[in-house]
Amino acid sequence: MTAGEDFVKKIKPFGCVLFLALFVGFLVFCFTGGGAPVKGYSAPRDADYYAEHLDELQTELEQNLFPKLQGVCGCEIKGDKLSVAITDKYFDETKSDILFYYDKNLFVFQKED
Repeated sequence: MTAGEDFVKKIKPFGCVLFLALFVGFLVFCFTGGGAPVKGYSAPRDADYYAEHLDELQTELEQNLFPKLQGVCGCEIKGDKLSVAITDKYFDETKSDILFYYDKNLFVFQKED
């Protein structure tokens, strides 16, 4: 018997317990992690409404959501979408937070230096 085989036989019960503990921890993390990025905030209207009223979406975001997020430089209506400028440092996180509440078809996101 090699040293590796001997080691595996000695830790077999502990290895099973460790695996089960890690598996349970993984399940708890997967099903409890994530929640709303901004506690207490919810989109007041649905995507269909805001697709027709981008000016109201811009006002809602500037007054109630953007102040609670990091890196938003500004936003403006460009055609049938709202263009949101976000600093490069916070781009992925802030974009994800916005899309948690609103449909991606309403936006064009731009990175700012």
